Amino acid sequence: MAVTTAGRGRRRAAAQGAGATLGDRVDALERQGYRATPQRRAVLAAVLGAGRVNVSAEEVCGRARALCPTVNLATTYRTLDLLKRLGIVRRVIYGDGRGVFCANPDPHYHGTCLQCGTVVDLPRGRIADVLEREQRGLTDQAFAVVGHRVEFYGYCDACRSAGRTGSIL
Repeated sequence: MAVTTAGRGRRRAAAQGAGATLGDRVDALERQGYRATPQRRAVLAAVLGAGRVNVSAEEVCGRARALCPTVNLATTYRTLDLLKRLGIVRRVIYGDGRGVFCANPDPHYHGTCLQCGTVVDLPRGRIADVLEREQRGLTDQAFAVVGHRVEFYGYCDACRSAGRTGSIL
């Protein structure tokens, strides 16, 4: 899907879905006029390497540094910001100001572990259709709804396996 990025006149690349490979995303970066430096490749590989788990910039930096020793936190933040603007990754910000980066730029939901705080991508499921219909119905003269975010709470596989689960409320 081609979408113009605000203020940049650049187009988001088509091969950006959840199944896009590192090579697909590097190609998308280059098609939009940016060099795929070793640092950018390492940051992108670090985000993709996390799979369905969403990671902080600090975690991305640590993973990327293992691939390319010249990666530092400032480079990581600049690269993540660029990848976000180009629609290659998503940034999810929580009410407490915590931000994580997600390799899946397609619409989907997130689950947050109540024990360790891990954020995991969840499939949209049937509720997505209902919420999207409701979202359209909420738009009126006073406010135009253009999106929504649903987050589920529970326990990640690691915490469940370790028996570190408690009651939800």
